[in-house]
Amino acid sequence: MVDKEAIHELYERCKDINFDDTCDLLENAKSKEEKDFVRTVSNFILQQKQKQAIAEKRF
Repeated sequence: MVDKEAIHELYERCKDINFDDTCDLLENAKSKEEKDFVRTVSNFILQQKQKQAIAEKRF
């Protein structure tokens, strides 16, 4: 069974990732799979920020 609270906490911690964090995380990733995970999470967060900027007409 998945730990729902752990997933929620992971989301909360990841949603504040910025470009500098992403670069550092990618440099220190221990495997290709970890790099893919970081890229996927970073892309998701960026997409959410883009949607918010568009919704708020800040572009």
